[in-house]
Amino acid sequence: MRITRTLFVLIVAAVGLLAIPSKAAEVSEFKIAEQFGIGYLPLTIMKANGIVEKHLKIAGLADTKVVWSVLASGQPMNDALLSGSLHVASGGLAPFLIIWDRTRGGLNVKAVAALASMPMYLVTNNAAVKSIRDFTDKDRISMAGAGQSIQTVILQMAAAKEFGEANYNKYSTLYRNLSHPDGLAAFLSATEITGYFSSPPFQYQALEKPGVRRILNSYDITGGPASFLVAWATGKFHDENPKTYQAFFNAYKEATDYINANKRTAAEIYVRMTKDKSGVDAIEKMLNDPEIRITMTPEQTVPIANFMNKTGTLKNKPASWKDLYFPELHNLPGS
Repeated sequence: MRITRTLFVLIVAAVGLLAIPSKAAEVSEFKIAEQFGIGYLPLTIMKANGIVEKHLKIAGLADTKVVWSVLASGQPMNDALLSGSLHVASGGLAPFLIIWDRTRGGLNVKAVAALASMPMYLVTNNAAVKSIRDFTDKDRISMAGAGQSIQTVILQMAAAKEFGEANYNKYSTLYRNLSHPDGLAAFLSATEITGYFSSPPFQYQALEKPGVRRILNSYDITGGPASFLVAWATGKFHDENPKTYQAFFNAYKEATDYINANKRTAAEIYVRMTKDKSGVDAIEKMLNDPEIRITMTPEQTVPIANFMNKTGTLKNKPASWKDLYFPELHNLPGS
């Protein structure tokens, strides 16, 4: 009888263990996407130097395959993330805030970290345009992800400041949605594009052409350095793949520190990886510009989110910048 009872207890315990759902394995392929420009340099360095693979190996995930892709703007990033064909997206702050807002209580998308704080320039080749006040229905402004991009939001903030909050969307009919490289080509050619709102290095390339002038610096609207680009992921991915996520976060920090300690080498890698025509000297000069910060620390994210909430683009607004970012970043002095 005693043996029978013992066997019974062991069988019950075994059945109980089988009933407990096992923890799902981490992804076998880790899919990351970047866009165009030096703001994505931390991702470019990760890719070029195999830094993600290095940290996956340290985490015991040496067999995980890292898959990189390049997308043109934030909207396709968000589409890919929601479809499950992408694990980490990257882009302007505005498209991230939109998906953060729309997935609250569901996939719970949050940012991993900022990529860079950089000034964005709105430039023109129309001699009659001295400020945004001078744009007419005959002008056309090229922006990547026009309508949802961070450049869109900055121009809306500028219009609200200039013409009153009710007129924040005054120039929406002038937008043309072109990637940064395609927009630059159109702007420099004899096309309808008379305004170009971009980012480094493309805005500096545009200013090299005679007759092109800067009429707006995003820092004048945000009151100083503000996060231009961030990387983001779903809460589901973050929670179900803790080792993969931490490996990526560690690689992110290593790449950011590497750039700030080795700007010349980072510029060389960027030119080699992207075939950028600016040249190494020009890219290094940009990286040494005090207005350009390659940093994981979020800057001015809440004021931009509050503006988007006020204009109805976001239904929710964050109580703190920490509402927008995964906890691994919360030790930094963000805003």
